[in-house]
Amino acid sequence: MKKKLKIAYYCSNRTVFPPPKDLITANADVMQDMAEAMIKKGHSVTIYASKGSSMKKAKIVNLGLLPHKLDYAFIPEEWVKDLHVAYRIAYISELIKNSDKYDIIHLHVGRVIFGEPFVKFAKCPVVFTIHENFVSPFKPLMTFFKKSKLISISNAQRKTFPSLNYVETIYHGVNVENYPFSLKPKNNCVFLSRVSKEKGVEFAIKASKQNKIKLDIYGPGKEDYLRDSVLSQTNKDISYKGMVKKYSKEWYNAYASAKAFLMPIQWDEPFGLTMIEAMACGTPVIAFDRGSVSEIVQDGKTGFIVKPFDKNKKPNIKGYAEAIKKLYQMPEEEYIKMRRNCREHIEKKFTVQKMADSHEKLYYKLLKSKK
Repeated sequence: MKKKLKIAYYCSNRTVFPPPKDLITANADVMQDMAEAMIKKGHSVTIYASKGSSMKKAKIVNLGLLPHKLDYAFIPEEWVKDLHVAYRIAYISELIKNSDKYDIIHLHVGRVIFGEPFVKFAKCPVVFTIHENFVSPFKPLMTFFKKSKLISISNAQRKTFPSLNYVETIYHGVNVENYPFSLKPKNNCVFLSRVSKEKGVEFAIKASKQNKIKLDIYGPGKEDYLRDSVLSQTNKDISYKGMVKKYSKEWYNAYASAKAFLMPIQWDEPFGLTMIEAMACGTPVIAFDRGSVSEIVQDGKTGFIVKPFDKNKKPNIKGYAEAIKKLYQMPEEEYIKMRRNCREHIEKKFTVQKMADSHEKLYYKLLKSKK
């Protein structure tokens, strides 16, 4: 029987941990699922998090620091970014100082460069889950820290720097049993995400209008963007519902009651949790083929994948609108089969249990290689 592990996790200090349900915090949500799953497996879990954090059966190390709460995505002031980095450095350096207390340190810090300078001082293996895409200006630093152990969340994520020390690709997962599976959706589509240009909400609106279908939009966004690009486009069929609390009845229902989940992303997203959340409810996904989409959605089986650009290298809004039309014109029995496919696909490949099992296996592998 393998020994139970002492695992330390760290993610962010914008909020307490677990994060409030009225915020979109994908990194922290994934880490929460991971920590809870490891506790269920009998491992000892310590979480470095802001003062006020609390998780059943986990030890919290808070350094006496309250969350800074500010988000650079919504307050683009340089000092906000500096504060964010400073908090992370404070927590990670303290965690590494205490590394002799743990078997594994697992960092979910988005940009791995926040933690890489400290790894050489660690007395146990340190592994990073990459939650952001690399960009080319990071190449000198990433080359300097090329021995860092990285977990990619999709194979697409590796494309910028394929030669780094990736120890595994492990997909995110959801607690499928919590997601209501529906075979009787309404006739509307849904967009549920951060409401921003890179998420493609404008294209979701245009394609819905072209098909004369209803679209419900959920999520937070910058006030000026919401006003100019979203609220100005609403009508009796296009509705902006605002932010809805995660895991609330309304949140689950937004996914489960939709005919399709629209994701016309405008960037190479490394993993889209919303896609597996929608499919867990049986809701097909219609997405542009960028980032990890083709690793998550099965084209023609759990939704439709659309070429992101037309022959003139402009966003393929025509192709996206045609994909929506195609789904609405599917025979009823074929569409019901697609919804069943969605649920089965998530149950087979994207569960928290599968994600936790893969991480546990990797932890033991890293400990073995250390000896």
